[in-house]
Amino acid sequence: MTPAIRPVFYIWMGTIVILASTLGLTAPGAFRAHRESYIAQTTLRNTARDAGVITTLRAAVPESPADDQARGGLTPRVTATLERAGLPASALASLSPEAESQLAGQPGLRVARRRATLTLTGVTLPQVGKFLDAWRSAEPAWTPASIDISPAGGKAPEAGGDLPLRVVITIEAIVVRRHGEQR
Repeated sequence: MTPAIRPVFYIWMGTIVILASTLGLTAPGAFRAHRESYIAQTTLRNTARDAGVITTLRAAVPESPADDQARGGLTPRVTATLERAGLPASALASLSPEAESQLAGQPGLRVARRRATLTLTGVTLPQVGKFLDAWRSAEPAWTPASIDISPAGGKAPEAGGDLPLRVVITIEAIVVRRHGEQR
């Protein structure tokens, strides 16, 4: 190397070493920032998707069971469901609403559970299934919490027929109200 080229060579080599070391020091931070950005964007997309699902579900929520009194109570609705399921109204032996019980709530909201027990008699297992299917379609806010099935006394099944049953179904609904809102 000629003496005139040597200083230029060292300047270029020094510049390359400085740039390489700067790149070596900043590259891991840049890769880490890129990874964190990707994670944040994925979280944002998932949160936006979940918010959309929640909005859709809230829009699809049927009317509140708190509106039962405005709609005439549960009795006409149970009777209508019996009709839709092809059961006689006499299959309903009793319907007993229970007192509303308060659950934990958020500030500004009250959460309560409403329950009712209905008893069907002289029905067959396929008829119980039809009633539950019709109930789910007509009253999605009221869900069966328990079902007790036992043979109905007094009647014997016809040859090849289904055993008549006594069915006790406890249904419940969760009601959310703002403080000050009436039942």
